[in-house]
Formats: sequence, structure tokens, C-alpha cells
Amino acid sequence: MSENGDTTAAGEGLSDEEMVEQVQEQTPAEERYKDVFEREKDGTTTDTEAAKATGDELAGE
Repeated sequence: MSENGDTTAAGEGLSDEEMVEQVQEQTPAEERYKDVFEREKDGTTTDTEAAKATGDELAGE
């Protein structure tokens, strides 16, 4: 809500890319990387498991 009482729709004026970025920033890492945690719940990453992961997952971003 703006200071004058007017409301705007969520995401109004943002591109799809900007919306994705905002949602990613607000999403906890444990949700974003849930599949990684599931794969690794029984032990450390093997070379095979590392090959399945993306660079971001391996970097912990």
C-alpha cells in the first residue's frame, strides 16, 4: 500500500525475470535445494551425485 492509501497489484511493473528474482530471494535455501538434501540424506556427495547437481547447488548459492 502506498502512502496515499492506493493499492497496487503484487508485482505490478516488474518483468517476469524480476519477479523470479524476488521470489528466489525470499525462498529459504532448504526449499530451493530440497532435491539435493533428499539425494544426500544417506551420506556425502559422490562423484555420481555431484554430476547430477548444478553448479549453484555445488557452490551452495
